[in-house]
Parts: sequence; C-alpha cells; structure tokens
Amino acid sequence: WADTIAVAGAEVVTSSGGPRIKVELGRLDVNIPDPERLSKPVGQCREATIQGGGTDCRGQASETIPGAGLDSDGLRNYFFRLGFDEEEMVALMGGHTLGRWTSLLGVPKECLKDLNSKWAQCLPYGKKLPFVSEDPDKFSNTYYKWLLLWNKREINNGDVHFIPSDVVLVIDEDLKKQVEKFASDEAEFFKAYTRAYTKLVSLGFSSSV
Repeated sequence: WADTIAVAGAEVVTSSGGPRIKVELGRLDVNIPDPERLSKPVGQCREATIQGGGTDCRGQASETIPGAGLDSDGLRNYFFRLGFDEEEMVALMGGHTLGRWTSLLGVPKECLKDLNSKWAQCLPYGKKLPFVSEDPDKFSNTYYKWLLLWNKREINNGDVHFIPSDVVLVIDEDLKKQVEKFASDEAEFFKAYTRAYTKLVSLGFSSSV
C-alpha cells in the first residue's frame, strides 16, 4: 500500500498535465496510522494582537499534516523539520492547483456547535471548493498566477477559494519571490515539484531496504 500511494500521487500529477515523476519501490507497510499530533510541537505560540488577547499559534507546527491556518513561520517550521527548503515547500503547496477542499458551506448547524468532535461525521455535508476555479483538474502553475492576482485584489468572487496557508505565500516577501518565479516559469515549477515530491515520498525510506 505504501508504494501504491506514492506511485498513485505521482501518476495523478502526470495524467493531469504535470511532470513525470519516477518513484522507487520497496516501502514497508505498517499496521498503525501515524499520530495526528507531533510529540513535540515546532515553534512557539505568540501573544495574539487581536482584540481580547489570547495566543496565536499559527506559527507553530503541532500536527503531522500541515494545518490550513498556518502562517509563513508555521509552514517553515513544518516543512523545515522534514528537510525541505523554501523552494521545495512552495512547490509542494502548488499541488493545490489540483482538486478541492471541504468547506463549512452546507454543514448543518448542529455540527458547527461542536465542530472538533463531530467533523468526521459532518464532513460529507461540506461543499467541495476548488482552490483555483480555473481548470481545477489540470496540473499547472495557475495556482501561483492566481495567488499574485489575489494579492493585487484583481480577482472576482468565486475565482479562487484559498485557505490561510495559501495566501501567506504572497504576504511573506521571501516566499512571494518563489511564487513569482513559478508563476512566470512553469518548467521551473515542474522541476522543483518533481524534486520535492520525490523527497516527500522518500522520507523514512531507503531503496536498499
């Protein structure tokens, strides 16, 4: 199953117009899932500047899957701990050029009252929204072009449905440089994505096993 998942991810990219990614085989399957939370969070929660105070933990990576609300520091904390650099991190985020995410639109009110405990059973009710409405089934550098348009406020309602961890890529000036590079050169994006995906599916794996 581990090899199947790694190969399937690469084939989805290729079959939807993206680069061909070679995936080495030989991963070992496991019988238990990864934990949902990291044993030790990476980064610090900061004192919130919003009215009412409290803490802002968007800069802290605490889950084994990057949270949708992470800010640029949170993304760096998450991906750097796995050995990715900024270029690879922004390239992997470009996977959002494909597919859809589950929103709260259509979710019954009773679910919203206790979302954390009821989300799994309420998930099917949520409306699926594409990150980028323009051809969400084609792998391309369109994601980056629309991020730049979003940053200029040159979009119409329904053009994009970005999550917070998307838009921080153009709010953070260093990450924005990577976005601009990929938006202007799809070949560079494909090359970086291939390298990053290969690294991603090789974490904890050696072909010599």
